[in-house]
Amino acid sequence: MVKTVRKPAVSNLFYPGDKEGLLYMLRTFLDKAPLYNIKPEALVSPHAGYIYSGEVAAVGYKQLLNLDKNKHHDILLIGPSHYVPFKGLSFGFYEYWETPLGLVKVNTKRIKNFINENKTLPITVNTIPHLKEHSLEVQVPFLQMVLKDFSIIPVVYGDIDYRIVEYMIDYFKDNNTIVVISTDLSHYYPDDVAKSIDKYCNLAVKYLDISYLDKCEACGMIGLKAIIDYAKKVGWKSVILDYKTSGDTAGDKSAVVGYGSYAFYKE
Repeated sequence: MVKTVRKPAVSNLFYPGDKEGLLYMLRTFLDKAPLYNIKPEALVSPHAGYIYSGEVAAVGYKQLLNLDKNKHHDILLIGPSHYVPFKGLSFGFYEYWETPLGLVKVNTKRIKNFINENKTLPITVNTIPHLKEHSLEVQVPFLQMVLKDFSIIPVVYGDIDYRIVEYMIDYFKDNNTIVVISTDLSHYYPDDVAKSIDKYCNLAVKYLDISYLDKCEACGMIGLKAIIDYAKKVGWKSVILDYKTSGDTAGDKSAVVGYGSYAFYKE
């Protein structure tokens, strides 16, 4: 039986396309990242090229080392569609995602159950929004580095109410499912201006208060709003693990992109 595999779209663009080069880069980021005494229920992670955002993303993914290594985990990957405008949610129709580090299994059974039980929601398995999309793809190699036994539930969203995304999080979330929200923050301001805008994204996470997001300019705003509101409702704690701009990581401070690494966890 032929496997349906999503091939990498941004290898050699956003991250090294060869296995050894990618391993070296990821190990460098993860070795540098601190490990805290938290077990994430959810992460927010950036999705730029690794030379810009990989250092920030690694701090979030390092915390997954605290999870039970003997358990299988599903990773609910949620990111915005950058290239294909559409309404609703797209899961794509793949059994596996491929990276230079190998194949990752998609939990198609749970996806089918969600679709069958929510026929009134704007859901599609259309693969087109996934074909060139980087917001989820760049998360997968990090997961391959820190988890041994996992599958993914990849979701790209278009025009949709954040409360539907929040409902989806609630549907899938259980003790063995970790949520990863993909978003960058402000785009192409001078470094000092970017940081003055991004502080509102950080405040929203710190206080679990989505009203601060009115002044935040995250490209994954819908997912960010959904996870903050959900975390508040279920009583999770939040922590800002790292925040930098591309000016901090790549040098040019004239027009930067902001990156935040956030974790949500139970006390």
